[in-house]
Amino acid sequence: MDYIRTQLDAPLKIDGIYTIHYFEYTKDFSYSGEFHNFWEIVYADKQRVVITADATELTLEAGQLYIHCPNEFHKIRCDGTRAANSVVISFDCDCPELFSAAGKVINCNSEEKQLLGMIVSEAAEVFSNPLGSPYTNKMEKSATKKFAAEQIIKNCIELLLISLIRGNITETNASTEKQNKLLMEICDYLKANIDKPLMFDDIRKQFNVSASVIKRLFKSTLGCGIMEHFLHLKIDHAKQLIRENEMNFTEISEYLAFSSPQYFSSAFKRISGMSPREYENSVKLNFR
Repeated sequence: MDYIRTQLDAPLKIDGIYTIHYFEYTKDFSYSGEFHNFWEIVYADKQRVVITADATELTLEAGQLYIHCPNEFHKIRCDGTRAANSVVISFDCDCPELFSAAGKVINCNSEEKQLLGMIVSEAAEVFSNPLGSPYTNKMEKSATKKFAAEQIIKNCIELLLISLIRGNITETNASTEKQNKLLMEICDYLKANIDKPLMFDDIRKQFNVSASVIKRLFKSTLGCGIMEHFLHLKIDHAKQLIRENEMNFTEISEYLAFSSPQYFSSAFKRISGMSPREYENSVKLNFR
């Protein structure tokens, strides 16, 4: 039998990126604004950010995204009460359908959030520029990187944009929906109890599920155990508190229910790669 190849259509392509950032802002951060002839995605990852699109000011709550069209003037700031984190990705794309997703506040679903996380994670491997530096005008490639890491970034951005254009419509079976719901409820519970010394058994009893179910759920979806995820949440919140500059390190350690300031400092350094003091100094350096 003679086989004939079928060419696959690809209406959306990313021709190149300009910047990929993961910013950790102080609570009073404000950027004066810019415009350029390429697209830009802004995603509020932790706490809300306030953006300006031309003459319109909009608030992005955590988990929401906005796409700026080429040549649209835009600004970003915190609300003055909470430090915030954001993902900013700027890129070239000639797909006209992208305009249908631009210019509106979009609630990202779990798959889109995962794609954003993969983009940031791979970018940290691919590029030597610090992703938190606001002064980057060219992404410099690292001398060492994992196989096809750049292609993963390209593919993830394209999949993200396709999902946004489709209107966040995803088809999942009932089992996956149930797992996603349980995962979201547990993560919300952990965030609501960020200042408590929760143990694994406390969480298991709260949701009346077996230890094996929780372990498998977190390992398969987040790639780590639930207590490690809880510790990451605590360190993320500690970063926010450091940037808000209303507590000292000992007070932050006590507030987040660490057993001692020494354990807080060692956990902070293990997860973030720097001590609390080094992190505080790096934030002041980037956004002074």
